[in-house]
Amino acid sequence: MLKKILTSELGKGALVLFITINLFNFLNFLFHFSMGRMLGPEDYGILAVLMSLVYFYAIPTEAIQNIISRYTSQFNIKKEYGKIKFLLLKSLNKTFKISIILFLFLVLIGIFLSFFLQINFWLIFITNIFIFFSVSMPITRGVLQGRKKFSSLGINMVIEALLKLVFAISLVIFGFKVFGAITGAILGCLFALVFSLYFNKDILKTKEQKTSFEGIYLQSAPYFITIFVIFISLSLDIILAKRFFSPELAGQYAALSMLGKIIFLGTISISKTMFPLTSEKHDCNKDSSKLFKKSMLIIVLLCSFAVLIYALFPKLIIMILYGSQYIAMAPFLIYSALALSFLALTNIVLMYNLSINKLRKYYYLFLFPVIQVILLVLFHNTILEYIFALMVSNIVMFIGSLILVKKS
Repeated sequence: MLKKILTSELGKGALVLFITINLFNFLNFLFHFSMGRMLGPEDYGILAVLMSLVYFYAIPTEAIQNIISRYTSQFNIKKEYGKIKFLLLKSLNKTFKISIILFLFLVLIGIFLSFFLQINFWLIFITNIFIFFSVSMPITRGVLQGRKKFSSLGINMVIEALLKLVFAISLVIFGFKVFGAITGAILGCLFALVFSLYFNKDILKTKEQKTSFEGIYLQSAPYFITIFVIFISLSLDIILAKRFFSPELAGQYAALSMLGKIIFLGTISISKTMFPLTSEKHDCNKDSSKLFKKSMLIIVLLCSFAVLIYALFPKLIIMILYGSQYIAMAPFLIYSALALSFLALTNIVLMYNLSINKLRKYYYLFLFPVIQVILLVLFHNTILEYIFALMVSNIVMFIGSLILVKKS
């Protein structure tokens, strides 16, 4: 079974993306680990909240990338490269205009967030710059994904994470603290965007062929809502922790949450690989369920292994990655691992059904973030209560998603 998986189209693509995306994730987590040590719990807690806001801004990223990948895959089957160029350029032009409006809106929201979270307004202002990359980079990467250029896609992500790490560490060493960390992350995104255009140079050299995208906005709704629900579930706990706990405890919890996110982000390469493959099979009227089952099996195995390691060596993991200042979080690490494992399973289920246009009553997904907020607000007297509430909400989301998919 394992040999068949690794030699299949899914297996080969997944292996490339698994290596490069997890190198990307490793460098991103190295960014967090180094910032956690260099800034200390209080300042790291502020940085973690800001990066959680970036996750919010990244909500359109996955949705846009999946939509662009979906259309690119359709054009790629017929070798209509001129239409891919038209899709790429028109999308970049439109999203740039939208990003300017969003940036101005986020500046106004930032005034409230600065007061609510007790964070310097200019830190939130600089963080808002990420919105430009959140709506442009997924277009260039979506084209790579749809064309099944998994190596180029993975390398581009590694470039972003590596440069972010180098710039952030350098700026923090020079004394810019949280401002330096955020600026370093922005510079990494800027260079990655330039390189993603370079990787699509063969498409940019083709003759543009105009086409219509009738119904694209209607088709976009389930993508945006699904990604919104997943990413808000990924970010809310850190943001609310900054409100509920002391600055130092919020920083320690941020480290705990980030360690759990390793599991979710470490398995996302599977869904990224699966999406264009199952989408293509669906468009060709072929059975895609086997690919989904293989993807699900891979994620179950990876999550099970990660939970086991977290359960056996919690103190060692925290000491190596974050240091002794965060060691108090060791008893809760297994709950964080379980919580994010269920979110990873939810993600693969929803992504598969999106890829084959079978996710119907997607608006019910809004119930799950509401349940999460209610549980986190009700149970935050201790870290144990809080992380357990997160775990329960993610289990409810997984079970609810299965029921929703079955009814769809």
